[in-house]
Amino acid sequence: MKVDVVSNVDEVKWEDIKNKAIIVIDVLRATSTIITALAYGAKEVIPVETLGQARQYRGEQYLLAGERYSKRVSGFPYANSPTEIQQAPLQGATLVLTTTNGTRAIQKSLKAELIAIGSFLNGTACANWASANQKDLTILCSGSRGKFALEDGMAAGYILNRMNENGIDLQIDDLGQAMMAAYEHNKDLLPEVMQTTATGHRLLQNGYLNDILFCAQRDCFSFVPIVSDHAIVIHFLT
Repeated sequence: MKVDVVSNVDEVKWEDIKNKAIIVIDVLRATSTIITALAYGAKEVIPVETLGQARQYRGEQYLLAGERYSKRVSGFPYANSPTEIQQAPLQGATLVLTTTNGTRAIQKSLKAELIAIGSFLNGTACANWASANQKDLTILCSGSRGKFALEDGMAAGYILNRMNENGIDLQIDDLGQAMMAAYEHNKDLLPEVMQTTATGHRLLQNGYLNDILFCAQRDCFSFVPIVSDHAIVIHFLT
């Protein structure tokens, strides 16, 4: 299986996703929020790119959450925060989410054959999903402000390490190899390292330490969210 890791959303190209499976990662915080919302009872998550698109969703069945540059969107009841979204009335609801990088990365991935949502929170499940599909794989690190984000890369490295443990014959590109090494080097200090990254530093400045600590946890959840008809739903591995 051929595996490519893309460093940020602005770098992804058509050939990176055509006829492939893709795992979109935005550890801090979009994909972690999506996974958490589904785990806590949301029926689905609709990722949208713009604030205007998000505001078009009205009605009691829709919950709006979003951020721009790590800050809550004015007028939205919820931020892009996994620890905050746990407190929302999610049961059976549809979460509409717009973020600076993560939801844009999902939108840019829609022409892939299979699309999964990953983070440290479900890394082993993502590895098992990709291994079972046996399709060439792209791992898209959403990044931050057009640049690579270390926490996304380390999560990609974690997923690749777990795929290796599954005994899959992998042909991993150079960035993927580097991210596997980065994860191994930092795996015992993930909460501390994630506070020092560019995104982590911004979140600390805005009072989101609890989100960083939450997002640094591995394998809290054993499912993989997948994109189905432009919404994200739970997919349990068999």
